[in-house]
Amino acid sequence: MLSILDNSLRALNFAFLVIILGLTGSLAATHKTHNNPQVNFAIFTAAFGLLFDSLYAIPANFVSALAWPLLIAVFDFLNFVFTFAAATALAVAIRTHSCTNQDYLDGNTVTQGSTDRCRKAQASVAFLYFSFFIFLAKLGLSLVNLISVGAFGSSSRRTGNVGVPTISQV
Repeated sequence: MLSILDNSLRALNFAFLVIILGLTGSLAATHKTHNNPQVNFAIFTAAFGLLFDSLYAIPANFVSALAWPLLIAVFDFLNFVFTFAAATALAVAIRTHSCTNQDYLDGNTVTQGSTDRCRKAQASVAFLYFSFFIFLAKLGLSLVNLISVGAFGSSSRRTGNVGVPTISQV
């Protein structure tokens, strides 16, 4: 079973990832001229995060055979890398100017002249970075768990008899 802190971070990140999926899905659905690879990658990142972070955690809480610390650490690392890459790629693509500057809106391939698309893209970047920091914290927790419990999670490890012998050992 996963810790309460880990489950709390997963629940908060689930909300962020659903918001990201909605915002970036709206950006992809309302494009005028062409699709943007940055927006498509942000959609992939949100879907990957939902699948391998939130939806994987539900059975891992109840079936201990699924909660391998190595597998959880790998998923957290991949989500960490993907959210950072998606947030940075989208931030570079929109170049974070003011959404009221019409010259900027018309020249940007993500905003495509729309103030609404500009605000959605900026909100997507913000939520992607929020999710990135949650994945960073979860990666730290996963690595601590991986080191303390082992790769496949046998929390009932036996320690060797060290120290002063008891009367039954004599």
